[in-house]
This record gives sequence, C-alpha cells and structure tokens, in this order.
Amino acid sequence: MRQLFMLKEDYTNENKREIITRDGDKIYTIECFDDNGLACYSVYNNKQEEIVRVEKHIGSTIPCLDVVVDERIVFTVEQSESISKMSFQITSDDLEVYDDWWSMDFDIMSGYRKVSKVRNRWTGLGDAYEITVFEKSSEPETIGLMLALDSVKKIEANMKSVK
Repeated sequence: MRQLFMLKEDYTNENKREIITRDGDKIYTIECFDDNGLACYSVYNNKQEEIVRVEKHIGSTIPCLDVVVDERIVFTVEQSESISKMSFQITSDDLEVYDDWWSMDFDIMSGYRKVSKVRNRWTGLGDAYEITVFEKSSEPETIGLMLALDSVKKIEANMKSVK
C-alpha cells in the first residue's frame, strides 16, 4: 500500500503540480494545459516518462475527457445529455468507481478487489487529495481519474459562476 498526496491548489505554478508521499518526497509532476476550456494533464515520473494523460475526447462536442495509460483509454468522463442539470458519467472496461466521486471520496474496484481510493484530506501543506493505492499497477489510472474529475468539477464551478 502506498499513500500519495496532491494539493488541490498549488499557487506557486499554475501549470505544474506535484504528487508527493507522506514524507514530502516528489513522486510525480503534473503538467496542465487547456484544450478549448477543458483542463487536460500529463503526469510524469521522476525519469520524465509519461505515466498517464488526461485529454479531450476526440470529436466530442460536449465536455468529455479520456484517461489514457500506455496509449489505452482506461476511463472516459463524459457530460450526460441531461439539460436540466450538469452531470457526468464515468465509463471503463476494467474498473468501477464506487461511492461519492463528485465529492472526491471514492474507491476504484476491479471486480471485488479494491485497488485504490481517493479522499479529501487536510494536511499540513493544505487542502489535498489523498490517494491510497493497494495495487501499484492501478496507480496511473487512479491519478488520471482524479485529475479528470478535478477538471470536470472546475467546469461545473465555472458554469455556476456564469449563471
């Protein structure tokens, strides 16, 4: 098991963030870029190898993000067709998301196995997401999904501020 943390807001550099261990060691660097209003991400390990990216779904006219690991889409987070309210759905071939993913308090399951979980946590560094990984192979997927959900939450916040 490994616990990682990402600050929700890093005001030192808007386009770069870090994922760290409980001891403060940097594990991953996150680069953020904008794609027509959607926050997209590339996550790199300490060797500058990309482990996951969150990108706009090709050809989609509604907010839709793909979480890509090893050139394979592992999650798609897509706005539902509901006109009455903004809602999103998560799809994946291999993994399932349980609990309140909108509040960033969820588990990722592979069948009956919990492979990871994400929780909101207040740390000494500030408000953060805590990522607990039970199966190391699911670490990129978990980080990518967390970032995709963070991006769609920003979309919703922007929509509410416009109204």
